[in-house]
Amino acid sequence: MHFDPDFHFEVANQGETTMTRKRNTIIFSLFVLVGVQLILLPGLIPDGVRVVSAAATASYTITQVSGGGTIAGKILYSGKPVRPKRFPVTQDMSTCGKTKEIYPVKVEQEGVAEAVVWLDDITSGKAFNFPEPVIDQKNCEFVPHVLLIQPGAMKVLNTDLCSHNIHVFSSANREVNQNNPPNTAPLELTLMRPDHAMIRCEIHKWMQADVFVAKNAYYALSGAGGAYTLTDVPPGKYHIKVWQETLGTKTQEVTVETGKTATVSFNLGSK
Repeated sequence: MHFDPDFHFEVANQGETTMTRKRNTIIFSLFVLVGVQLILLPGLIPDGVRVVSAAATASYTITQVSGGGTIAGKILYSGKPVRPKRFPVTQDMSTCGKTKEIYPVKVEQEGVAEAVVWLDDITSGKAFNFPEPVIDQKNCEFVPHVLLIQPGAMKVLNTDLCSHNIHVFSSANREVNQNNPPNTAPLELTLMRPDHAMIRCEIHKWMQADVFVAKNAYYALSGAGGAYTLTDVPPGKYHIKVWQETLGTKTQEVTVETGKTATVSFNLGSK
C-alpha cells in the first residue's frame, strides 16, 4: 500500500486547526461569561474593584481655592404648626420609654434645622471637612438624625442597653441589614458612592437616620434659625439645593464673586 505523506500532512493540519478553533471558542466563552457576571452580579465583585471603579468616575477634583467667596442664608418655614408623630413603644420600654414623639420638621426660631444645603454642579474646590462620620443609637433614636459624610467609611454605635437593627437603604451602595446588640464594637459601614442613604431600625420602627454621602465638599446642615454657610467657594455660577425629609427639595441659582458673600434663602412650606 502506497503511503502519501502529503495526505497525512493535510489531515494533521486540519486537526490542529480544529483544536485551535475549539480552544479559542472556549476562551471567548469564558470572557463572555465573566463579563455577564460582572454586569448582572455586582455582589460577586470584590470591594476593592468597586472602590476603584467608583473613584474612577468621581466628578469632583480637590484644588487650592484662592479668591473664593461665601454663600450664606436661612431655611425658613411658612407652613402650619408642626405636630409630632407619636409611636407607642411595645418593647424595650426601660430604654425607649412608653411613647416616642418624632417631629417630621424641626423648626427652631422660625427656621428649619437639619436641612441639607449643597452646590449641585460644582466640579472642583476645597477638600472635604465634615464632622466625624459617626451615628449613635441613644434612647432609641439615631443621633444625629442627619449626617453628612465624604465617600468612605462611617461608624454606628449602640450606647443603649437594648438591641437595635441597622438596615441601610441606598440606591448606589450595598444594602446592609444587621442586628446590633448592646455592648458590642461599633459597626463600620462603607459608603463609597455619593448618594442619599437611609438607615432604619427594624426593631423600633420610628428610628430613622438620613446619611448624605457628598459628591463634593460644599454641603452644609442648617442649624438654629435655619442658618447655613458655605465657605471658600470658587467664583462662578451654580445651582444650590436644599432638602428636608418631609418638605422635599428646592433649587435656586447663585453667582459667587471673589471675597463677597452671596445670600440665598429658601422658604419651605408644608407639604
